[in-house]
Amino acid sequence: MTDTPARRDQVAAYRDTAERHLADLLEEIRLDLVAGLRAHLADVAADLRPGETLERRLGSPEECAAAALGYSTVLESFQHDHATATPPRPVYTA
Repeated sequence: MTDTPARRDQVAAYRDTAERHLADLLEEIRLDLVAGLRAHLADVAADLRPGETLERRLGSPEECAAAALGYSTVLESFQHDHATATPPRPVYTA
Protein backbone atom coordinates (compact mmCIF):
# COMPACT_ATOMS: atom_id res chain seq x y z
CA MET A 1 0.00 0.00 0.00
CA THR A 2 1.18 3.50 -0.75
CA ASP A 3 1.09 5.53 2.43
CA THR A 4 -0.48 8.84 1.47
CA PRO A 5 -2.04 11.55 3.63
CA ALA A 6 -5.47 10.56 2.30
CA ARG A 7 -4.87 6.90 3.20
CA ARG A 8 -3.65 7.86 6.69
CA ASP A 9 -6.78 9.99 7.14
CA GLN A 10 -9.01 7.07 6.09
CA VAL A 11 -7.26 4.71 8.50
CA ALA A 12 -7.45 7.27 11.33
CA ALA A 13 -11.16 7.87 10.72
CA TYR A 14 -11.87 4.11 10.71
CA ARG A 15 -9.79 3.62 13.88
CA ASP A 16 -11.45 6.54 15.68
CA THR A 17 -14.94 5.29 14.82
CA ALA A 18 -14.10 1.76 16.00
CA GLU A 19 -12.60 3.13 19.22
CA ARG A 20 -15.72 5.20 19.95
CA HIS A 21 -17.68 1.94 20.05
CA LEU A 22 -15.41 0.74 22.85
CA ALA A 23 -15.67 3.93 24.93
CA ASP A 24 -18.11 2.55 27.50
CA LEU A 25 -15.85 -0.30 28.60
CA LEU A 26 -13.86 -0.29 31.81
CA GLU A 27 -10.68 1.68 31.21
CA GLU A 28 -8.30 -1.28 31.65
CA ILE A 29 -10.22 -3.38 29.15
CA ARG A 30 -10.68 -0.49 26.72
CA LEU A 31 -6.97 0.39 26.75
CA ASP A 32 -6.02 -3.23 26.11
CA LEU A 33 -8.46 -3.53 23.23
CA VAL A 34 -7.51 -0.18 21.70
CA ALA A 35 -3.81 -1.07 21.75
CA GLY A 36 -4.47 -4.36 20.00
CA LEU A 37 -6.90 -2.75 17.58
CA ARG A 38 -4.43 -0.03 16.61
CA ALA A 39 -1.69 -2.59 15.96
CA HIS A 40 -4.05 -4.78 13.95
CA LEU A 41 -5.33 -1.88 11.86
CA ALA A 42 -1.78 -0.72 11.13
CA ASP A 43 -0.85 -4.23 9.93
CA VAL A 44 -3.96 -4.58 7.79
CA ALA A 45 -3.59 -1.06 6.36
CA ALA A 46 0.00 -1.82 5.37
CA ASP A 47 -1.21 -4.82 3.34
CA LEU A 48 -4.12 -3.15 1.55
CA ARG A 49 -4.04 -3.32 -2.23
CA PRO A 50 -4.62 -0.18 -4.30
CA GLY A 51 -8.30 0.77 -4.09
CA GLU A 52 -8.98 -1.63 -1.21
CA THR A 53 -10.34 -0.18 2.04
CA LEU A 54 -10.28 -1.26 5.65
CA GLU A 55 -14.06 -1.49 5.55
CA ARG A 56 -13.96 -3.90 2.63
CA ARG A 57 -11.32 -6.02 4.35
CA LEU A 58 -12.60 -5.89 7.96
CA GLY A 59 -16.23 -4.80 7.74
CA SER A 60 -17.60 -1.64 9.29
CA PRO A 61 -15.79 0.01 12.22
CA GLU A 62 -18.70 -1.11 14.40
CA GLU A 63 -18.21 -4.74 13.34
CA CYS A 64 -14.47 -4.44 13.87
CA ALA A 65 -15.00 -3.09 17.41
CA ALA A 66 -17.45 -5.89 18.18
CA ALA A 67 -14.95 -8.48 16.95
CA ALA A 68 -12.21 -6.89 19.07
CA LEU A 69 -14.29 -7.51 22.20
CA GLY A 70 -13.58 -11.23 21.88
CA TYR A 71 -9.81 -10.75 21.95
CA SER A 72 -9.04 -8.86 25.14
CA THR A 73 -6.22 -10.42 27.17
CA VAL A 74 -7.69 -8.66 30.21
CA LEU A 75 -10.88 -10.70 29.75
CA GLU A 76 -9.13 -14.06 29.33
CA SER A 77 -9.23 -15.06 32.99
CA PHE A 78 -12.84 -13.93 33.31
CA GLN A 79 -13.84 -15.82 30.16
CA HIS A 80 -12.03 -18.93 31.33
CA ASP A 81 -13.49 -18.84 34.85
CA HIS A 82 -17.04 -18.16 33.75
CA ALA A 83 -17.17 -20.11 30.50
CA THR A 84 -16.43 -23.35 32.34
CA ALA A 85 -18.36 -22.65 35.54
CA THR A 86 -21.35 -24.80 36.38
CA PRO A 87 -24.57 -22.83 35.87
CA PRO A 88 -26.21 -21.78 39.17
CA ARG A 89 -29.45 -23.47 38.08
CA PRO A 90 -30.37 -26.13 35.53
CA VAL A 91 -30.16 -25.01 31.94
CA TYR A 92 -32.69 -26.52 29.57
CA THR A 93 -32.20 -26.49 25.84
CA ALA A 94 -34.59 -27.68 23.19
